[in-house]
Amino acid sequence: MKLRNLVGQRFKERPADCVIDSHALMIRGGYMKGVGSGIFSEYPILRRVTRKIENIIREEMERIGGQEVMFPVVMPAQLWKESGRFESVGKELVRFKDRSDTDLVLGMTHEEAAVQLVREYGRSYQQYPFMIYQFQRKFRDEARPRAGMIRVREFTMKDAYSFHTSRKDLEEYYAKCLEAYRRIFRRVGIPQVEVVASDSGMMGGNVSHEFMLLTDAGEDSVVVCGSCDYRANLEAVDEPAACGRSAGAALEGVCPCCGSRSLSIRRGIEVGNIFQLGTKYTESMNMRYINESGAAEYPVMGCYGIGIGRLAASVCEARHDNRGPVWPISIAPWEVHLCCLRPDDGETREISDTLYQKLQSEGIEVIYDDRNKIQAGEMFADADLIGAPVRVIVSPRNTKDGVVEIVARDSAHMDNQMRKKVPVGRAFSEVCDLRRKLWSDGEMYDEGQRKNF
Repeated sequence: MKLRNLVGQRFKERPADCVIDSHALMIRGGYMKGVGSGIFSEYPILRRVTRKIENIIREEMERIGGQEVMFPVVMPAQLWKESGRFESVGKELVRFKDRSDTDLVLGMTHEEAAVQLVREYGRSYQQYPFMIYQFQRKFRDEARPRAGMIRVREFTMKDAYSFHTSRKDLEEYYAKCLEAYRRIFRRVGIPQVEVVASDSGMMGGNVSHEFMLLTDAGEDSVVVCGSCDYRANLEAVDEPAACGRSAGAALEGVCPCCGSRSLSIRRGIEVGNIFQLGTKYTESMNMRYINESGAAEYPVMGCYGIGIGRLAASVCEARHDNRGPVWPISIAPWEVHLCCLRPDDGETREISDTLYQKLQSEGIEVIYDDRNKIQAGEMFADADLIGAPVRVIVSPRNTKDGVVEIVARDSAHMDNQMRKKVPVGRAFSEVCDLRRKLWSDGEMYDEGQRKNF
């Protein structure tokens, strides 16, 4: 990909309406553009990031037996009336009528659609358990959209729904999903995400957990114990703690698990959630199966969500400096950023073009900046905003010495050296070695990809 052909603009100034760094950097870097309150269009650079996130999630969902489906964005209101949520959910749910005066809703979540899809299929215990998932645009009329992709009205969500014949089976699968989520967050570059007990809210069910990235930019308040693993959303401290004891003591500064007074309140961004729904939807929507004894029962459900744009923004929030995002190689828009300084110099152009073609031929993702009449500072500023983990700089000064410069966006991966000059003949192998190191150190690949590095 040639940078001069990349749709989207990059600029220096921080937009005045950006309250957190990730929002400012993604606007400045040409990742997205506001269309309306809480509504964004995504430029190609962000689509490359989110597509990689989706593929990682897809691999992990299918590893635990998920099957991909697609539900409609617009649904008959009758489905939501069956579940009771047409009346119980507030203004977040957009309700409207079509030309035939039929009540419709815009999907903000898809539990009803999931039950409608499989209630005829799941009539025998022999069909269970199973899990279906999708990637879908959703619209939720948030009262106060803010912080770029962190709180929006229109967004892409991965939502999954599992169906079981017993609560025990649901609990076992729920644990598998929890571990799958841990792998997802590790692979996208934020292994520090905390699992937090949460309030099920309008989703229903008795057990739910959120996955929180602890950061000052977060909107949620998380109670954290410094002496044990107790974590809870402040809204859920009245719920039973994971240790089985009442969590109400947390309101008084006492950990409900270990009894210590080392609780603190941190801010966090919710990057995922999972719920044990029970029979809330299958019972209200009359989904039944025949068990081994010939009796009719309601399946037990779980659901599991991740907001794709929010996850991308959260990674940017956790991994950036004052120059731009420091993307992990697993979701970086490109693995290598090749800068050709002075492409009007014949030798510089030839070395750059040859390296670009060789990287492409080996399947390495590279963005090539060969723009004429641009200052080095502007070229490097654009590269910082794009945030590729490996940068290669070819310039007339270096080519005279027979070298090119390799720069790691994260200096920790070059033995604490930001810059390294290597002979032109070794440039390709050095780039490949650094790329391999970045993938290996982060363990950001699926086991099946190990052979590729």
